[in-house]
Amino acid sequence: MDTIFAEVVKRVISHYPLKVDNIYLLSFKGKKAVWSIETDIGEVIMKKVPFDENHIKFMIHAIDYLRDNGIHTPGVINTDSGEGYVKLDDEYFVVFEAVYGRSPEYEHEDELLMILRGMASFHKASKGIEFPKGEFPSFLLTEWKSDLQRRYEKLLKWKEQRSQVTDKNEFDKQFLKHVETFLKQCQTSLSMLNDPNFDQWVEETKVTKSLCHQDFAAGNLAIGSEGNLYVFDMDSLTVDLPVRDMRKILNKVMKKQTAWDLQLMIKMMKAYQEVKPLTKEQYHILTADILFPHLFYGQVSKYYENREEKWTNEKHISKLNDMIATELSKETVLQGFLTQLEEVVQHG
Repeated sequence: MDTIFAEVVKRVISHYPLKVDNIYLLSFKGKKAVWSIETDIGEVIMKKVPFDENHIKFMIHAIDYLRDNGIHTPGVINTDSGEGYVKLDDEYFVVFEAVYGRSPEYEHEDELLMILRGMASFHKASKGIEFPKGEFPSFLLTEWKSDLQRRYEKLLKWKEQRSQVTDKNEFDKQFLKHVETFLKQCQTSLSMLNDPNFDQWVEETKVTKSLCHQDFAAGNLAIGSEGNLYVFDMDSLTVDLPVRDMRKILNKVMKKQTAWDLQLMIKMMKAYQEVKPLTKEQYHILTADILFPHLFYGQVSKYYENREEKWTNEKHISKLNDMIATELSKETVLQGFLTQLEEVVQHG
């Protein structure tokens, strides 16, 4: 254990009614870090978090709100003075209870469906949340169309730029070969969101509020020894339609298989529907969001905006090809899903 880190941890823990036995660094990503600390009351988890006090207060408030409404997530341990965090040299630290369990696996259907039911419970439990301190730190609900429009325009810009390059590399060629198809997907997705049902759902949610986790995925979940699903990592909570989390988990699962699977999609949505029923119109909005080529866009922006500097060109190209295959396989599945929507909706 690095002595500098050990010093920081000890200084933070001195604000708590805890005695430190051992310190283990679990992960370090510059602005973020996680430690496991053995104390006189057992193991606790300490996190360095990269945001301001307002955001931390919101996160703690949301964790308490979700726990009160039945969601299993590690509680925040308070300092001697009753605060939920410590500020040290302009950095912020939060200490959590430790929870033991194993990550669920998408390949095990019962565990995958457990994730979807857990997600639905999370969305349901977050409904009605207010933030006593005023504005929510993140409110993606109102940014949907402008965000998708911006991504669409970026794809257009890259298409124009890369078309004019004389010595195109393999990535450029693959990008240019498929970009037209995906620009069409963008257009269809955006036009499907020009729907009064979408606007109405946004307006309702502005009033009732509900949270998206933004990464409700195996890496942030654990099945405890008593069989409950625990949710971790509440750093990115935002007020939004549940669709954001639903689309992300569907994309995650389908890209692992490199192709969309209609039966699996229906099973996943039925599991969600059991806990938090959505209407046909709301599933149409989910379909519109999935139709937008998020995976293709994400891979292309990583490359052209140089966000993964350590990746080789081969890795970028291989990932791009995987995303293209996954994105191209979804249109017929989404059409199939819409024709079987009645079956899903009645499952609630």
